[in-house]
Amino acid sequence: MEARSVLQSFTRPDELLGSPEVCIAVLDGPVDLTHPCFAGADLTRIDTLVQDSPGRGPMSLHGTHVTSLLFGQHESTVRGIAPLCRGLILPIFRDTAGSVVPQLDLARAIERAVEEGAHVINISGGERATDGSADKMLERALRLCKDNGVLVVAAVGNDGCDCLQVPAAVPSVLAVGATGTDGRPLEVNNWGSTYRTNGILAPGENIEGAAPGGGRQHLTGSSFATPLVSGVAALLIAAQLQQGNKADPQAAGHAILETASARPCSPSDAPECRRHLSGDLNAKAAYGLVSRQDHTPVIALDVDPVPISPAPEQQTQAWATTSGLGVSAAGEPSSLGTPHSEANEGASAMDTQPADTSEQTDTAAAPHHGLDSVTPAPQPSPEQKSTGDTPGLNAASDTSGPASSLPQSNEGAPSMTTHPIPADEAATLSAQAPNADTRIPGPESTADGSPHDSGVRPSSECGCGGSPDTGCNCGGNGGHRQLIYAIGTIGYDYLTDACRDAFRQQMPAYTAKATATMPERELPSNPYDADQLADFLAAKPWMSDKVTWLLQHDGAPIYALTPEEPAGMDWSRSLVEATDKEGKGRDEDDYGNSRSLEQQFKYLLETLSKPPVSTIHRTFRDALKGQTLPPLDPGRVSRVSIPGELTGRTVRLYSGQVVPEVKVKTPGVHTWNETALVQAVVKSIRQAEKDAKKAVQEQDQENQPAVKARLAMSDVELNKVILAFLHKIYYQFRNLGQTSADRARNFAGTNAFIFGDTVKDGLLSGSLVPGPAEEGRQHLYAIDSITVSKSPYCRPGSDCQDVTVTFFDPENDQRAKVSYQFTYDVSYHMPVSLAPVHTFLDR
Repeated sequence: MEARSVLQSFTRPDELLGSPEVCIAVLDGPVDLTHPCFAGADLTRIDTLVQDSPGRGPMSLHGTHVTSLLFGQHESTVRGIAPLCRGLILPIFRDTAGSVVPQLDLARAIERAVEEGAHVINISGGERATDGSADKMLERALRLCKDNGVLVVAAVGNDGCDCLQVPAAVPSVLAVGATGTDGRPLEVNNWGSTYRTNGILAPGENIEGAAPGGGRQHLTGSSFATPLVSGVAALLIAAQLQQGNKADPQAAGHAILETASARPCSPSDAPECRRHLSGDLNAKAAYGLVSRQDHTPVIALDVDPVPISPAPEQQTQAWATTSGLGVSAAGEPSSLGTPHSEANEGASAMDTQPADTSEQTDTAAAPHHGLDSVTPAPQPSPEQKSTGDTPGLNAASDTSGPASSLPQSNEGAPSMTTHPIPADEAATLSAQAPNADTRIPGPESTADGSPHDSGVRPSSECGCGGSPDTGCNCGGNGGHRQLIYAIGTIGYDYLTDACRDAFRQQMPAYTAKATATMPERELPSNPYDADQLADFLAAKPWMSDKVTWLLQHDGAPIYALTPEEPAGMDWSRSLVEATDKEGKGRDEDDYGNSRSLEQQFKYLLETLSKPPVSTIHRTFRDALKGQTLPPLDPGRVSRVSIPGELTGRTVRLYSGQVVPEVKVKTPGVHTWNETALVQAVVKSIRQAEKDAKKAVQEQDQENQPAVKARLAMSDVELNKVILAFLHKIYYQFRNLGQTSADRARNFAGTNAFIFGDTVKDGLLSGSLVPGPAEEGRQHLYAIDSITVSKSPYCRPGSDCQDVTVTFFDPENDQRAKVSYQFTYDVSYHMPVSLAPVHTFLDR
């Protein structure tokens, strides 16, 4: 069947084509945008970690097929549901066997789609999870979608069990399963209690779509049912706009769920009944619900189940099934690599079956991406027989029968039914996508260079392709590079054995200091010892760009860091120095004023003995050393802030993991020194207390006891309160630093480490709240929340965000909260503060 068959109950289905104002993001495999069905479509390829050119592999087939079901032009041989809508193409699955995506990388792509202005995000893939929970970063990305009204549509998975996979199992996501030509759920569909409230069935067997190289293919799987629902949602959003209302993707998703129809089934908790999820897609009823309302209220998808009306007549059409985020191209179980994933399960694989049709042309069998797998037709043509069966996939030629194990190819990836690509056509295809990363893979990468990372797999695992230098015309940053302002720790990687060994041979032997149990001793050089590496780079700074610098979250690499070309060199001492004999940390600002002449002379010699180095490399080097110091050491570095922009390139680390590259900008690179900040805040609080006590003694003797009580808090207690404040900023609100809101939030957190006054004022907020002197003034306020919202006041062409930090009285929740509001312009690499801090009381 063709995708638009879901609209055949409409009186004039050919008039339902979508709107250029509606933007759909497709997170899938590489897409052959040269296919004739995309001629005239408004599609933009966005830079992701997958920069492979589309080919004839399983993920290219999967991605091209899914995309054509949405954007195939109306006059072409493959007609999509929403051909007039604008599209974002964000490849996440590599065109290799066993293609999986870590949940972190899926979160990156989701955030990027939101930032670029997507209304609907289609994910035909997933990863099995015992409790259906996503990891923190993916959970945060999905919450970002919910908060911004973006509808995420994802496949339920193809393990044929009462099991869940993310992201479909997340309540705010619209989950999609597949039905067969008889209107019944496919046997390979997953089902579960969560899907009864947020899941829907759509046609998923023998769905006709585009194949790389200009042909067509009939595939089966929840992967291909998912874009049908995404397309209907886009039509509903277009209807909202046509009525003069604001685009409300969440309301469109609710309308689809509310109008879902299901056949009577009893008992309702029986497995056979639960396979029906909340019901079947009823596009006409959903469209009617939206069209009848002057305004559709915003309703989140995580709501109680709605009553299901009697089932309409079922259409015996060909349907396709594909699901699964952590889908592997070979149909292997996928795992996203999270604590929730099951090691032996991973993403569920879905069976995609090509239909036995004479209309099939230059096509390749669909890859199995964890949810759906492409399998040969029950009656393969002679051409298909000559190419062999699809290897590496558990494909079922009959969805109602047991799956058969197909032979494996030499590559371990499914072999596709293909025809040779002419040389001129191959050259054209190669030019459509950015050049793939050519760095040498580490020893743990696969033979074809793909990492072993577990993660989201394609459900069926089976135009205009924007250049790396341009953004999406659906909105977002208007064609500029994606800005980054992230917080984390500094790490490093050598990429190859040769690079590591070069450092090992050049680094001198290391002298370990004597301890209570061990005398001073000389040890061989160790390029993985951060102390040794930092000392070596201080002596030979020209080696600083030979290592690959990383930004990490809890040891996990997030970005590869490439400093911008320095305008000058920094000839100064390290940011991190050992303490002097008196136990006092050396402070660069007052060193000369507080030390003896002999110490100043020694400091000068130390400074001149170190060759100059760029500011960014010096910060990286010294942050690396500072991170190894004990927590209470004055030189301890806990975090760094990194401003910059994504280059559109990727770096394959020694482990095989692929991370995006960030060009780091010098302004805004700061180290977070917790000990120094805590000491500064404690000092300022003590001074404020002294000033308050003096003022009370001079003007109001009645308030003096309260001041004395507050002075009774020890410095140790103050340290704990302040450290809790700083850790909340990082651990509760840590993020990738991609979106405008996250860049503003991270900059506000960095400001707390640069200026202690804001922290001090927040902790002393009790003095601003009216009430009896005894209440709230003898103890410190604590941080309650940090929220970010679009600022109503902004300069033209800027991106302004209001960051509101709210404090509350932990010992009396009846007292008013105190909020501090910061306004930042985040349209530049280094965010800019636009106004003084505004302080106000909250209820």
